[in-house]
Amino acid sequence: MRKMSIVFLGVLLAGCSYQGKSLESYVYDPASIIQDPHFTGYKEKRDSLESQYLRKEISYADYLKQVEELDAKYNGEVKSREMKLDQN
Repeated sequence: MRKMSIVFLGVLLAGCSYQGKSLESYVYDPASIIQDPHFTGYKEKRDSLESQYLRKEISYADYLKQVEELDAKYNGEVKSREMKLDQN
């Protein structure tokens, strides 16, 4: 039984490295295991827009428009996911 639990733990930890991260990165940053990849993608896109605005690559009006579109898309996807979860 003990060997089985050790093997299971090893498989579980190996499975957590599906994002291309090494197992060591999860040891030093355990919170990364429970991150929502959907929110992470949204946050990266929003940070990219902010960075473009701060480097003056886009105007403030364009920045606001793109942020509003991104927020609307993300909120729609979240509602869609919640509806799917409520149906089950």
